[in-house]
Amino acid sequence: MKIKKISIRTKVFLQIAAIIAVCLIGISVANSQLIESVYIWNVERSLSSMAQDAENAGANYFPLLSEFETQQGVSIDLYDNVDNYLYEGRSNFISGNKINIISRKENDDGSYFNVVSTDGSTTQYIVYGKNFKNGYHIEITAQKDPIQENANIATRVTTTITVMALLLALVFISVYAKRFTKPLIEMSSITNKIANLDFSDKCEINRKDEIGILARNINTVSDSLNTALTELREKNEKLMEDIENERRIEKMRSDFISSASHELKTPIAIIRGYAEGLKMSVDSENEGATEYCDIIMHEADRMNKLVLSMLEQSQYSSGSKMPDLKEFNLNVMIEDFLKTATPIFEEKGVTASFTSVDDIFVLADENQYTTVLSNIVLNACSHAKGEKLIEVSTEILDNNKVRVNVFNTGSFVDDKDKDGIFTSFYRADKAHSRAEGRFGLGLSIVKSITENHGCECGFENKENGVTFWFTVNLTEGQIK
Repeated sequence: MKIKKISIRTKVFLQIAAIIAVCLIGISVANSQLIESVYIWNVERSLSSMAQDAENAGANYFPLLSEFETQQGVSIDLYDNVDNYLYEGRSNFISGNKINIISRKENDDGSYFNVVSTDGSTTQYIVYGKNFKNGYHIEITAQKDPIQENANIATRVTTTITVMALLLALVFISVYAKRFTKPLIEMSSITNKIANLDFSDKCEINRKDEIGILARNINTVSDSLNTALTELREKNEKLMEDIENERRIEKMRSDFISSASHELKTPIAIIRGYAEGLKMSVDSENEGATEYCDIIMHEADRMNKLVLSMLEQSQYSSGSKMPDLKEFNLNVMIEDFLKTATPIFEEKGVTASFTSVDDIFVLADENQYTTVLSNIVLNACSHAKGEKLIEVSTEILDNNKVRVNVFNTGSFVDDKDKDGIFTSFYRADKAHSRAEGRFGLGLSIVKSITENHGCECGFENKENGVTFWFTVNLTEGQIK
């Protein structure tokens, strides 16, 4: 069976209420037990004082004794040294009946206190007796019942006041417990959220005591933990990114080595084969030797071109060949390149055009971006089909960059090729690319150069072809 948890507010209320209840009940019980004794002690002291005053009065005791009887409600008897009445009490409470002594207490000075009663009566009396120095003897009698009644009344009054005080105390305790425990409950709720890594709430406790200091310390700890965890998450995310990049780089390195080995294997095998053939036929067939030498030179040139492309890609991707940023007219650069590439367009049967409204000035490495444009345009020439159109255009973006679009008619980029299109040695049409002497490094060089400039590149499939694009940073004067 699960035990229900008692809240701190209930605990504080019960504990303080129990302490006050015990104190009040203890006072009530002590009062009921002691009040009679106190009353009797007070009466005994009063009787003893009256006797002492009578002794000090000497021969003038008659008026004094009469006054005591009238004011104090007692009965006084005074005897001489042979037990003759010198003064007989006007209210002799116990005369004519047999006297029973219930208790007796003797004092060091010879005086005594007796509690007595008479036959046939439940009324009790306190009798104080004392011998004067002149031999006289005095007895002062007071009725005990009124004393007992007064004690009982005082006990009932005290008990009633105690109960009322307890009820009133419970009300104040409830208010105090709520006020005292409210900030503690609030801090407990917030620390539970902190334990669950929720730092959204704060302790809104404006106090100058230790509870206020504790609340402020909780807020400080919450802020510190939040900052530390945020930094830890950021560092963890950065670490995960670094690990992922490291894996990606390792995979690229592996793919690079594999692709480079594959690319180099073919021309090396051709060179070796033709070299062996040349060796065997050099004396017998000079015409065949010339052909063999042409093939060896062609393959050597192809290998040299591959190695240079690999070196260029390595320099861009590693960051060792950083851009030399200068301002230049992007439109002029595009127009100059298209004029230079005219023989290629004519050879491929491609029609190229460039559309731009105003001059656009950019801040970049002109040589590197010429390489970017060249690789994308030559890639478009290789894949242009149908009308074989290549359209180059520019557009100003909102992020202070200009985007250069190169559209060519022909086939789309398949979904299976989208993720690897800008990866080294990746070729969607491997047979066609090899026939044209391309190695799949052009678009990866485009990506490395644009990233080194803080820019981007990409592609979009269109209705009748595909657009490859890249961005360039505008100069400050060009930014609107």
